[in-house]
Amino acid sequence: MSREVKIGLFAIVALTIAFVGYNFLKGKDLFSNNNVFYIEYANVDQLQTGAPILVNGLAVGSVLDVYLKPENYNNIVVEIEVRGDLNIPKTTLAEIVPTGLMGGKGIQLVFDQFCTGDGCAQSGDILRGATKGLIDAYVGVDKLKEYTNVVSDGLTVVVDSLSESLKEEDNEVGNSMRDLQATLQNLKATTYQMNKMLAASQGDITATMANMNSITQNLQQQNAQIATIMANTAQFTGQLKDINLAATNKGASEAIASLESTLKTADKAMQDVSGLMNKISSGKGTMSLLMNNPDLYKKLSSTSENLDYLLQDLRLNPKRYTRILSRKQIPYKKPENDPVEGN
Repeated sequence: MSREVKIGLFAIVALTIAFVGYNFLKGKDLFSNNNVFYIEYANVDQLQTGAPILVNGLAVGSVLDVYLKPENYNNIVVEIEVRGDLNIPKTTLAEIVPTGLMGGKGIQLVFDQFCTGDGCAQSGDILRGATKGLIDAYVGVDKLKEYTNVVSDGLTVVVDSLSESLKEEDNEVGNSMRDLQATLQNLKATTYQMNKMLAASQGDITATMANMNSITQNLQQQNAQIATIMANTAQFTGQLKDINLAATNKGASEAIASLESTLKTADKAMQDVSGLMNKISSGKGTMSLLMNNPDLYKKLSSTSENLDYLLQDLRLNPKRYTRILSRKQIPYKKPENDPVEGN
């Protein structure tokens, strides 16, 4: 046998073992004559592949596959495998039941009687499906009421005993309960008074809330202006921060000192002017005499007028005055319309 044939046979055996092992882990026995059935459910409650198939608590198979029905995604198809030596009737009900308190699920096959011949389900048939809750699976609907009555009777006895015990005066729990009852009554009275106060103040509260609403609306409307004011304030404070306050204060101090010196000089000048005016008013000094002597004013006025005539005559008759400066005698000719003689 060649090496290549050995390798091929080894690969075939390995693949066969892997396939059988994989199906065995899924709960499917390839070497037994088992029957395969299909069940449709509206909700499988997280049923997993490999979950056990039970008959009265005995595992008789396993779940092969769980998938959505291709024609209708509202239904889920569960494919199960059951031992070939187990004949189950066509009316068998496949219920999904919990297999433990930790949430495991399995399928319980429920049927009333054994079957023979055509009354038995054949491999590939579809069974009816149902889902059973935790309490229904462990207790049963028929016994649930019985257990409920037992629990109710037991609780009644316990409550009666506790009530009698609480009525005793030296019972601390009873005293605490009575104190709690009194506290609840006081709380009830307090809440009643608060309700009355709130009802009486409802109008004021409504008006206050309306005013608050109006204020908030006004603030919202003035939001842009407020933002502008805040921005200007931030800019102004930034500018104040950047100003050299020390240099500004020094310059201001120097300006104030210069102003004080100027004011002192002006004050002294005003005092001198005031003294001069006092002297003039009192008749002292030349200025006082000039201002207070009317004859001197008249004389000065006449002198000014005569000086004006002299200047006019000098302009009109310059030759009259040149002979005073010249050595040659120039005959004098009297001008016509002499302004001096005319006056």
